[in-house]
Amino acid sequence: MGSDNDDASGKRKGRKVWLFVKNASMALTVFMFFLTVILVLDAYKFVSIRHAKFARKKVLTSLQYMDPALIEAHTGMKVLTNEEFESLNSELEETRSKIREMNGQVQQKYSSVLKAQMDLQNMKSEIEELKKVAA
Repeated sequence: MGSDNDDASGKRKGRKVWLFVKNASMALTVFMFFLTVILVLDAYKFVSIRHAKFARKKVLTSLQYMDPALIEAHTGMKVLTNEEFESLNSELEETRSKIREMNGQVQQKYSSVLKAQMDLQNMKSEIEELKKVAA
């Protein structure tokens, strides 16, 4: 007759099951690939996913134990020591305070220019009124 996998029409029953398993495994593989890509992008803060903070924390904790030369070679960025980081932060704060100071001065100059412009506008309107009265 035939083997145990044959049905009455002579076709194999296992073919449909195997096709389903192949398609499901392919879909699962594609899904897992995209999920991994998104989690890696989230870990490096290129995209943000609401509940994927664990991936970001995992990357940040693993970076602590890596050799700085390896990180520099991989990212192309320099890894700073704590002293360099603190000095850069202090320079940044000093520069920000200077910028705030300069912004205040710019605002004062801008307000004085606006005030002079309004005075000039008022003088022009008064001169026009005097010309009308004189004519």
